[in-house]
Amino acid sequence: MTEIHSHVLDPGRNRNGEDPLVPFLLGARHMPVAISARDVLRLDAHRLQILLVAQRQWQAEELPFTLSDITESFRAGLERLGLPATQFDRENAEPGPASGPENGKEALQ
Repeated sequence: MTEIHSHVLDPGRNRNGEDPLVPFLLGARHMPVAISARDVLRLDAHRLQILLVAQRQWQAEELPFTLSDITESFRAGLERLGLPATQFDRENAEPGPASGPENGKEALQ
């Protein structure tokens, strides 16, 4: 069985704009991942974009991409940024056809 790679999101992005989520995702490419949002105080657009791109890529590879421990503030952030509060719920995170830009511009590299 393939090992699941786990990561806990920091409460917010560093002041320099870097997010440990990116190196984690790059290191976990082609493997199942589980990400906890338990400590996220406020969801920002940059981090949301990273999560959405990763979700699409893992779906395209038909690999598990799980976001767990989603707090009410995280759900509120999803809605504030124009997405349904259920965007990362299990039924929306199941492997399936990829959607979105096909040019790879947003792909994690």
